[in-house]
Amino acid sequence: MTTPPAPDGSRPSAGTPLAEPGGLLPAGPTLSLASHRGPRHAIVTVDGAIDYHTAPQLLGHLSTPETQGVPLLILDLARVDFCDSSALGAFVEIQRRRSAAGHRFALTGVQPEVRRILELTQLTSVLPLHATVEDALAANRP
Repeated sequence: MTTPPAPDGSRPSAGTPLAEPGGLLPAGPTLSLASHRGPRHAIVTVDGAIDYHTAPQLLGHLSTPETQGVPLLILDLARVDFCDSSALGAFVEIQRRRSAAGHRFALTGVQPEVRRILELTQLTSVLPLHATVEDALAANRP
């Protein structure tokens, strides 16, 4: 299936979500990621919606050497107010990879909308949730 050209004759690049003027879809990925590494942990702060368009970006960021080799990876979701099934799949994949490598994973700052989705899918029994980054660090001290 081909995408019709825009009025200016251009075509969107592959993987770019299409958005109608005034539509609900963003013109492109809106996820912002910032990492901080400590001696035995890495904290990745996520800002934006985690969905079909941005979940691959998150997984790619979490596959870097900066985040893979640490015993504890904390994903701070305090600035995430929406996630879809792609985000849930990403969280489960991160947990699976970290467990297989003998490392830990935690989610912090989970907003009510996101928490509700995690509860409805029963992922709260699989994914470690903590109110704050400090709580996650305290719960995972050696």
